[in-house]
Amino acid sequence: MTTGSWQRQPALAALAFLTSCAVLILLRPLLPVDETRYLTVAWEMWNGGSYVVPHLNGEVYSHKPPLLFWIINLVWAVTGPSEIAARMVGPLAGAVAILLTARLARALWPGEADRPGQAAWVLATTGVFAAFGSATMFDTLLTVATLWAMLALWTMARRYSWGAVLALGAALAFGVLAKGPVILVHVLPVALTLSLWRPDPAGTSTPAFLRGVGLSILVALALVGLWLGPALVFGDAGYRNDILWRQSAGRMMASFDHARPVWVFVALLPLYLWPWGWGREVLGPWRRPAVSQVRFLGIWAAAALIGFSFVSGKQIHYLLPELAALALLLSGPVTAAIGRWQRLMPMVPAVLLLGAAVAVVAGLIAPEAVDNHGIGLVELAVAAGVVAVGMALVVAAPDRLRARLPVVPATLVAVQVLAYQTLWNGNDPARMASLLAAHAGAGVASTDTLYAGQFSYVARLAEPVQVLREAGALEVWMAGHPGGLLIARTPVEAAGLTLLLQEVFHDDPWYAYEVGSVSP
Repeated sequence: MTTGSWQRQPALAALAFLTSCAVLILLRPLLPVDETRYLTVAWEMWNGGSYVVPHLNGEVYSHKPPLLFWIINLVWAVTGPSEIAARMVGPLAGAVAILLTARLARALWPGEADRPGQAAWVLATTGVFAAFGSATMFDTLLTVATLWAMLALWTMARRYSWGAVLALGAALAFGVLAKGPVILVHVLPVALTLSLWRPDPAGTSTPAFLRGVGLSILVALALVGLWLGPALVFGDAGYRNDILWRQSAGRMMASFDHARPVWVFVALLPLYLWPWGWGREVLGPWRRPAVSQVRFLGIWAAAALIGFSFVSGKQIHYLLPELAALALLLSGPVTAAIGRWQRLMPMVPAVLLLGAAVAVVAGLIAPEAVDNHGIGLVELAVAAGVVAVGMALVVAAPDRLRARLPVVPATLVAVQVLAYQTLWNGNDPARMASLLAAHAGAGVASTDTLYAGQFSYVARLAEPVQVLREAGALEVWMAGHPGGLLIARTPVEAAGLTLLLQEVFHDDPWYAYEVGSVSP
């Protein structure tokens, strides 16, 4: 590609990413329990709930700050409570992150006109980013905040200004509102190590820089306080404990969920690097490790990897912001020629996937070992076609960048095509939600104390599902809700209940009962 042709590449990369995400979203239902839960929280906010303190099932929801739910409600103010519109919020944040990655590349390498477009395409077609970027989660918003902060830090290091201080403060506040104080784990290691990556010896002095970082934290506290103050007033004691401690520092010190060994993220490095780090180009940035840009990005990526490795709870998407650092590191020019076989190497996951699917269809592997509902010939044919086109483009592409672009989209689409039956038969909330909608007027309750709103948004319930926690609550609720619907994950034995539906949803058995007349 010529230098001039790269001027529009960041926008094209963002558009390609959005298109890929839209295809993936259309191929799968709203997935439990995270996506269904977050849309239910946004729905309860939209349907007359508090915009200050989010709620789930009519109860205070303290697991996450409100930014994602605010943005979904802002989108719904234009589109109405559309599921597709809500599910595109995460990808839209991912597209903004791609554009910010290009902007940071321009700031880091002002003399390399091709670098912003290359970095944008690398991030847009990195496997983990493309997969989780299509989900309704908080991590693409956190990636936006982290990139915004890194731009401000680099700018402040070159020349101290109040604009950079305010930008860093706004980025930190955005990150806190997106996912909580965890934004500091992504940003502070870089902010506190200026002497290791200083871009200009004549730039901002270390004392002035650290003073600017401190002022930025005060700006962030002031901005977050505009929400947190009222939230702490309107929330109960449990909300205050969760939002200030348990869901941030509490998770890091002793995870109550997702606890995994310290080496997990290191073991996942090949997956994080797929496909752009699956070749000799992964060594390119480290041939000149003394360059300030490499140190800046290396500290950003390595500090987060080490920091999160020692955090008790671990999920693969926790390091999504660091994929932007990897994209910037891997976006440089490659001088050595890359052979055809090396180009094909990133397609290995897709080829192995298709090999397993062929084995299932041929009867060499039991369908239950791969897919609870088997793999059909139609799904196999479509997936094979997608991967074949991707491999043909990889082989025919004239340069490294073009050769890798179809790898991730082809693989992810093939995965979802092959898993189509499982995704829809085992995770589609529509059937149970239709029962909830039909009984909404008489009331809906659940004996599952961990009910996470799996069906509430899809049913568009005007009133939240009432979770029955106390002993005797079921009898009281039944007496006041004849014709109501009770949903449960375990069978319920009570006079006046008629079983309407029993099905497996997200590997859990669910039961739906209609309440008849209850004797006093």
